Amino acid sequence: MKISKNSLFAAFILSATAMLFSCGSTANLDNSAKKPAQSKPASSGGIASASSESSGSITASGSSVNPADALPPAPAKLTEAPKIDFAGTSLQVELENMYYDGFELVGDANASKSYALKLLNDSSWAIAEVNFPAGTYEAVANVLAPSANSTRFNLYINKDTYLLYGSEPPIGKYELTTRAPASFTLDQPTTVTVKIQQNDIRNPANAGQNGMTIDYLLFKKK
Repeated sequence: MKISKNSLFAAFILSATAMLFSCGSTANLDNSAKKPAQSKPASSGGIASASSESSGSITASGSSVNPADALPPAPAKLTEAPKIDFAGTSLQVELENMYYDGFELVGDANASKSYALKLLNDSSWAIAEVNFPAGTYEAVANVLAPSANSTRFNLYINKDTYLLYGSEPPIGKYELTTRAPASFTLDQPTTVTVKIQQNDIRNPANAGQNGMTIDYLLFKKK
């Protein structure tokens, strides 16, 4: 039987192609086996990154952390009425820096010095002695009233009384009692006993209330 040259050449080509294909597949398999496996990133285990972790500091009064922790130390309670000199055109007397009884000391970041006094009952009082030059003065208080039944109280300037109150109904935040300021005139330099109390004991018509938080008294020279 004769085999043509063309047939032999075709068989040779097919055989060579098969060998090349087999060698290539083996090389690919070897390379795959030798290639190191890539490691996966380790799981964080639920720990937040530094950018999302809480710093532990208090940023607002509405946070879950007690805002009282951020307040400065409470002032020591006095055992006698402080003596204060009026100088310039105004004087601010913090209630917590007065001599008081029957008031509750309240820590409040919204108060002017972080503390105020809550008037508890009709026997509560707070006193300071202020040296005023001669002149005409106006006094108001900065007050936080919780309800329309807890807005009014009396300010004593020596023996004279003035009924102070803010908005009725209250506005839900501290406000000055500019609706009912206390105005008084001193003909000469005078040491005045300033007292806050619920009621005017000599005038039942000036009956006050309790439950409001009083931040400070503000005196202005007219």
